[in-house]
Amino acid sequence: MAKTYAITLRKGGCGKTTTAVNLATALEQKRQRVLLVDLDPQANATLSVGIDPTSLKYNINSLFTSVDVTPEDVIVKTNFGLDVLPSHPDLAKTEAGMTATQIGMMKGILDPVEEYYDFIFIDTPPSESYLSIAALTYVQYVIIPLQAHFLAMQALTQAMEDIEHVKKGLNPDIKIKGILFTMVNPRTNIAKTVMQEVREQYGDLVFPIEITFSIRHVEATLAGIPIVLFDPNHPGSEAYKKLAEVILNG
Repeated sequence: MAKTYAITLRKGGCGKTTTAVNLATALEQKRQRVLLVDLDPQANATLSVGIDPTSLKYNINSLFTSVDVTPEDVIVKTNFGLDVLPSHPDLAKTEAGMTATQIGMMKGILDPVEEYYDFIFIDTPPSESYLSIAALTYVQYVIIPLQAHFLAMQALTQAMEDIEHVKKGLNPDIKIKGILFTMVNPRTNIAKTVMQEVREQYGDLVFPIEITFSIRHVEATLAGIPIVLFDPNHPGSEAYKKLAEVILNG
């Protein structure tokens, strides 16, 4: 049965999609059976692995809106072997009409395919959203990518509150796997101060891995190829491979 993860933070530009895409790919390259689920209407994870969501007959929104579509109908395999449940901008309309009674839908969508995978990673929207709560209601673990900047601290507090709220009711077994520092510029005092504060406050929850800022991450995204394949020897690639080892052995 798959181990299920949500990559979540209520803030855009924090490396959330980059983390979801590269962690999933790094584990797939280690011969793990991995499904990447794009639950963001912007479809950035879908685009980041080279899939054009507008060219597909079905997408994850189809699973929310049609009882005749199955996950097997929707899942697409990338040219490097990763299985993806792609998103589409139409998901924004579904999200806007969602109610609290629908936040358990992810279980119904993903339960039928869990047995086929070792890991399922869900990339969530960068905002307060029923889709994000739906992901938290379903998964076993959460990874929080945190940009080493003061503006990200409020988003971290919100993420912790969201997880605690879900833990008290809808998903009592959910666990935080770790906080991952992303887009780190180690030469700035701001980054050093933020990382020190987070380590002091959250201790063992912080991964012993940092993803430094680099334009190569952007170039890889534009190419539609995860950086672990786009530039395998890049420090960012090495960091995500180490993270994959932590997840695999943890």
